[in-house]
Amino acid sequence: MKPLRERAAAVRRIPDAPAHFGPPKAWSWKRTLTQRVSTPAAERSTAMTEGPPNRVLVGVDNDRKSDQAIRAALDMNRKFGSRLQLVHAVDIPRPEDVASLEVAGMSAEIEAATFERLAAQIQELFDAESYTEDRAADVLEVTIGHPSRVLIDRAADTAVDLIVMGKHEKHGFFDFGSTVRPVLAKATCHLWVQPAECRPIHKILVPIDLSEDSRAALRIALKWAEKTSASVTALHCFMPPELAYAPTADGNLGPAYVVNDVRDLAQREFEEAMDAFDWGGVEHERRFIEGLPVGTILELQDAFDLIAMGSHGRTGLSAAVLGNVAYSTMKEARIPVLAIRQPNRRWLL
Repeated sequence: MKPLRERAAAVRRIPDAPAHFGPPKAWSWKRTLTQRVSTPAAERSTAMTEGPPNRVLVGVDNDRKSDQAIRAALDMNRKFGSRLQLVHAVDIPRPEDVASLEVAGMSAEIEAATFERLAAQIQELFDAESYTEDRAADVLEVTIGHPSRVLIDRAADTAVDLIVMGKHEKHGFFDFGSTVRPVLAKATCHLWVQPAECRPIHKILVPIDLSEDSRAALRIALKWAEKTSASVTALHCFMPPELAYAPTADGNLGPAYVVNDVRDLAQREFEEAMDAFDWGGVEHERRFIEGLPVGTILELQDAFDLIAMGSHGRTGLSAAVLGNVAYSTMKEARIPVLAIRQPNRRWLL
C-alpha cells in the first residue's frame, strides 16, 4: 500500500471531487438525487405518505445482514411502486496524529473500494430478485460518518417516507442499540426493521395505548392492510396499577381502590374507542390483555406477519415511554416491526 501522503496527493489530483469521496458515478447520482428530491425543513413533517411508502431508504452493511432489508424494500417496490435508495456509512475514527489531508486520502480509498464491492454485491441480489428498475451503482451511496447520523440526515434531505434496516448484532455496520435507537428517536420518517426472511403480510398486529399517536398509527396500519389485503388486530395491554392503601375505620390498612374496577374501566374505554374507530372495511379484531406490553407483543408475534406501532406514547417523553416499547420490540422481535412516526412530533428528551 502506498504511504498516506502519496495517497492523499492522488486524491488531491482528482478533478471536481465532492466533499466526500467515491466513484464518479456515485458523485453524479448523489448530486442529482439531492437536487431532485430535497425537501425544505419546514415541509419535511408533512412529506410522509399516510400509507405504504413512496420512497424507501435502506441501510446497507458490510456483511450482508442487510440483505433481508433490501429484499423487503424490493417487495415494497413490487407491491407499492416504492422508489429505492441505499446508503452505507463508513465510520472512521480520526487518529490524532494524522493530518486532515492524510485522513481525506484514507477516506477516499476506503469509500471507493467499499462502493465497488457493495455495488457488485447488491447487483447480484437485484439480479437474483429479478429487479431491473435500477442498477445498484445508481442507487447506492457510500459515505463517511456514523450510521445513525447518516441515515437520519439522508432521510431528511431526500424526503423519504421509510427507513428500512436489517437486524444486527453488536458488530459490523450496525450496533443495534447505537443505530436503531437514535434513528427511532430523531428520524423524520417511519422506521422498518426486517429481522428475518420476507414473507407475505396477511395479519398485522397493532399495539395501541389509546393515545392520539397510537390511534394515528392504527389508521396508517389500516392503509397498509388495504394495500396487502391483510387483517388487523388492535392490541391493548392493561398493566395493573400498584395498589394504594388507606386506613380503614378500624385502623387497618386496606386498598384505596379495587384493581378489577380499574381493569373494567380500561377495557370499557378500549372497547368504546374501537367501536368508534373507522375501520374502512378492513377485516379486524381487538384484544384486551393484562400484561406488560413488550412481553405480550412478543408472545403473540408468531401469529402475525407484521407489528405496526406508534413511536410515542401518552407522555411524549422519548426513551421513557412508548419509544422504549417500540425499541425493545424491534430489538427482540422475530417478525418485521414498523415504527410509525407522526408528523410534527418531536422528542422532548
